[in-house]
Amino acid sequence: KNPATTQASSSTPLALSHPNTYTHTLALAMSKEQAQPAQQSAFIVWLKNFTAGSVAGFSCKIVEYPFDTVKVLLQTAEPGKYRHALHCLSSVVKTAGFFSLYKGLASPLVGSMVENAVLFSTFKTMQLFVDGRFREYKDSPLKPFICGSFSGIATGYVLTPVELIKCRLQIQASGGAVQRYKGPIDCIRKILQPPLGVTRGLYRGWMPTAFCRMSNYAYFGPYEFIRRAVTPVGPDGKQERNLGASIVAGGLTGFCYWLSCYPMDVIKNRIQAAPDVWPPQYTGIRDAARTIYAEAGLKGFFKGFTPCILRAFPANASCFLTFEIVMRLLPQ
Repeated sequence: KNPATTQASSSTPLALSHPNTYTHTLALAMSKEQAQPAQQSAFIVWLKNFTAGSVAGFSCKIVEYPFDTVKVLLQTAEPGKYRHALHCLSSVVKTAGFFSLYKGLASPLVGSMVENAVLFSTFKTMQLFVDGRFREYKDSPLKPFICGSFSGIATGYVLTPVELIKCRLQIQASGGAVQRYKGPIDCIRKILQPPLGVTRGLYRGWMPTAFCRMSNYAYFGPYEFIRRAVTPVGPDGKQERNLGASIVAGGLTGFCYWLSCYPMDVIKNRIQAAPDVWPPQYTGIRDAARTIYAEAGLKGFFKGFTPCILRAFPANASCFLTFEIVMRLLPQ
């Protein structure tokens, strides 16, 4: 026997000297790779949440907008004009028709898509940040509450101009206000005229808007808590996300959110619906709150609460359901 041949064969790896062993090893490695897909980058995770959030915002706004129109009209109307939500609804429909309830939808529809895209993507970004920097809170029930508050600050910058335009067009569509604006673009153009401009005009009411959106701790926190409570445990002892739990949790979350911030929303709409003059009709949150209390007492801070709370369940159930469906459809 040739010594060189013996030495070469002895140095040959076992997997190569036995083809069946090599094939088995390769198949095992491939199966492990398939079982553990590569972790997606932070940007891809952000992009998926941004996309799903924008579609969820579209769905939510279509469901809630008629309720929102009635709410804004009740909050900003002169005392005694509407007796209650049904009276307001019937008056608007008789005066301007049913589809006037969707007047001014274009701006808030786009705004809702952007808002929810920013909201859900920022919330997920905050979760990843907490998981990386504050690992002791990774599985804490407080995490969605903390991340929700910070995501609300970001949406305040996006939402203030949208809420301002929406408020103006909804009041105009009621039939009782002077027709000042031809549409969202005309509304923006007139608001930007001196002496107001961007900060005094388009971003009027930024502070109460930011305070409202910081109440997102009452949005994402209860959603995660309720979803886990109503999600059944599988045979393997783990909970699997299901759409029924998303509907229930999303709907009830709407109640939690509006109960946490409704008086501030009333103040915000008062400030944003005020005439375009300088100095402004209201010097700030405290001045607006003092005026509302002088007119109607504590009840004044809950004007329009009935249509708001009626829309809370269907609108937010639709929002979270749509978000979960789109997230499932996107590449994993």
